[in-house]
Amino acid sequence: MKTRDLLLYHGLPLLVVLFSFIWFAIVGDYEALKGEFGIIENMTVLFLVGAIGLCISSIISVKKLGSTGSLRAWLFMLLLGATYFALEEISYGQHMFGWGTAESWEALNNQGETNLHNVHALFDQLPRLLLTIGILVGGVIMPLYRYFRQIKLEESNRLYWQWPTLDCITVGLLVILIRPILTMIDTKIINTGEMKENLIALFILLYCVSIHRRIRQKVKQG
Repeated sequence: MKTRDLLLYHGLPLLVVLFSFIWFAIVGDYEALKGEFGIIENMTVLFLVGAIGLCISSIISVKKLGSTGSLRAWLFMLLLGATYFALEEISYGQHMFGWGTAESWEALNNQGETNLHNVHALFDQLPRLLLTIGILVGGVIMPLYRYFRQIKLEESNRLYWQWPTLDCITVGLLVILIRPILTMIDTKIINTGEMKENLIALFILLYCVSIHRRIRQKVKQG
């Protein structure tokens, strides 16, 4: 693996986790890291915006590959998921434009915001749980299983494009382990929930980078 790829796929996830501690060591204040307008939340949105852009580019590129209907459908699902995640994070623009919340909706939303994930666990904890399980199985267990069993992911596999590669293993492990790690450290510098969301967004971004590169490489090969 090239140095550039090592830094992107494995260095960046570690840097994201360490960033808060580096910030606190230099600035001496961790409040700017937390909350709806904090650095971590904004970083999460940036990761998702990057993922959305890569999804759109991949959808355009995949047309040149011929009969890949399942891949196009997957990319559209990925695009919709990343867009929903990003819009929820910014409360559909409320954090940017500062509009108020209708009283009827404020009564339903436990933080008085124009989003769904603060209304009911069905829109918050369930999607997070499903994403975590998906990352554990698809992003960690299966790539490691193929690696140690020396099973090459062949293009003849109908889920060839969809399966995450070892590129996403570091960020995948961090998504799974960040909560017990931060619980063990018992630090106030990092909000555990915000950091896990941040790492999930980074996983989505790096997965999109990986699949985009594979598609572009296949297109070049003709």
